[in-house]
Amino acid sequence: MGRLGSTGLGVDEEAVYLELARHGGASLDDLAKRLGRPVPEVQRAVDVLLAEGFVHRTPAPGELIVPVPPELAVEQLIQRQEEEFDRIRKAAYRLAAEATRQGGARRTEELIEIVTGETAVGLAFDRVQRTARGEMRELVAPPYVASAEVNSTQLARQGAGVTYRVVYDSSALADAVLAASAVSHVRAGEQARIADVLPTKLAIADRELALLPLDWATPAQDAALLVHPCSLLDALVALFETVWNRACPLSVTDSDALEAEEAMSAEDRHLLSLLVAGLTDDAAGARLGISRRTVARRVQQLMEQTHSRSRLQLGWHARDRGWL
Repeated sequence: MGRLGSTGLGVDEEAVYLELARHGGASLDDLAKRLGRPVPEVQRAVDVLLAEGFVHRTPAPGELIVPVPPELAVEQLIQRQEEEFDRIRKAAYRLAAEATRQGGARRTEELIEIVTGETAVGLAFDRVQRTARGEMRELVAPPYVASAEVNSTQLARQGAGVTYRVVYDSSALADAVLAASAVSHVRAGEQARIADVLPTKLAIADRELALLPLDWATPAQDAALLVHPCSLLDALVALFETVWNRACPLSVTDSDALEAEEAMSAEDRHLLSLLVAGLTDDAAGARLGISRRTVARRVQQLMEQTHSRSRLQLGWHARDRGWL
C-alpha cells in the first residue's frame, strides 16, 4: 500500500497524483511519457483522480491535468466521507426509531437479551453507553470489579454531550480505585450521588436500553440482561429515579476526594419541623427570629435540593431521608 493508500487511491492513481504534485500539471500525453505508461492506463487513473477531487482540468485549448494541493484534496475527501457517515448514521437512527415503534409487536426474546460471560457483559455495558444520545443513568453497587479504572467510554460520551447521572453505594467511597475513577468522572461533568444501600447494579441509556445483572451479588458479573423498550425498562427507569431522589449529592473536595454534601443543617431541620407541625411562615419565622422572606427562601432551597415540586413532597422526602 502506498503513502496515499488510506485515502482510497490505488497504486496507479497514487503514482499519477504524486508525479503531478512533484513536477506540475501536464497534458495527458506528456503525463503518460513522464510516467512511461500507456495513455489508456493513465487516462483511467486520471478519471479516478478527477472523481475524487485530487486533480482538475484546465480549459481547452492546451488542456492540462493539474493537481489539487494535497491538504485541500484530502480535506475534501474527509468532508465527503463524513457526509457519507452522517447519511449512514441517520439511516441507522431511522431504522432504530422504526424498530422502536414496532416494539409492541416484538416477541419477548427480542425485548430481553441474555448476555453471558464477563467479557460479553463488559461489551454490553459499552454498548449501552454508546446507545445513549441524551442521558445515562447508573447505579453502582458492590461487589466492584477489582480493576475498576476510569471509564474512557463515559468520558468520550460526556464529551459528546451525554449527561451521566450516577448513584454510588456508600461502600464505593471505601474502594480506593473506584473512588479515584469516580473523582475523574465527576470532574468531567458527571452528576453523582450516594445512597446507603443500593438494590442492584443498573445502567440505562435514555429510555432505549438497560443493562441489569442476573446475579448482582457475585463478583464474577458473568450474566446480565439487556432490556429493550418495554414495561420492564419503564420500571427500571422508575427505580433509578426513586433511588436518585433519595440519594445525597457528591462533590469533589480540594484534596481530590468525594464528599457527600450535608443533607440538612440543624437550623433547616428545626425550620422544617415547625412547618410540618403546621406553623405558618410568619409564625415559624417569629419562632426562629428570621423574616418570612428568609423562611420562604430556605424552603425553596430545600425543595431544589430534594427535587420536590411542593412543600408536601418536601416533607415526605425529609421524613423518608431521616431528616425529621
